[in-house]
Amino acid sequence: MTAPDADVPDLTGPDATAPKRRGRPADVDPERVALLALRHFAERGYEETTMDDIAALAGIGRRTLFRYFPSKPALVWGGVEPVVGRMHEVLDAPPDGRPVAAVLAEAVTAAFTLPPEAEEATRRRLTLMGTHPALVGFGVTAMGADRDLLIGFLSSRLGADAQALRVQVLADALSAAIFSALVWWASHDDGPPAPTVVAALADLLRGL
Repeated sequence: MTAPDADVPDLTGPDATAPKRRGRPADVDPERVALLALRHFAERGYEETTMDDIAALAGIGRRTLFRYFPSKPALVWGGVEPVVGRMHEVLDAPPDGRPVAAVLAEAVTAAFTLPPEAEEATRRRLTLMGTHPALVGFGVTAMGADRDLLIGFLSSRLGADAQALRVQVLADALSAAIFSALVWWASHDDGPPAPTVVAALADLLRGL
């Protein structure tokens, strides 16, 4: 008997509705699946869309979908890891004498300079988060990775213990400012996200 996931379209190319093919499942591009789902949420409603709907829309089996995204909230938060990874590359670099604010601005710019499809998916994700508070609660762990990264960076650059009050409060403030700026950007700014976040951090670090 043929397994439910034996016929899977190639979602890595520009045509997400390419004809099915026999044999082993093609490699699935999770971000492409997520973008199709996010567009569907905008048209039909987040609550009204089921995981079965998403699997059918993407042309993949239900088991394949759950392999990448165990739930709808996981799909919405699925783009966080690459962003944090790009921030790591900048913030983990050896100190070069530049001010903390300048390094943070570079890290944010690297993290949120996105190709068109990734920018669209990011905007749609953040728009959903702005209108569905439960999604923000689901993402506390993901946001914690961002906070931990900032704690390590601040501790190193400020020469303070990671548990020091100053480091902890600054990391919380910066992490919250990044997320707040991104949610605002998703609904109010047609440009790329990085300049909005950089401006928000600059205001915060000036004490505004």
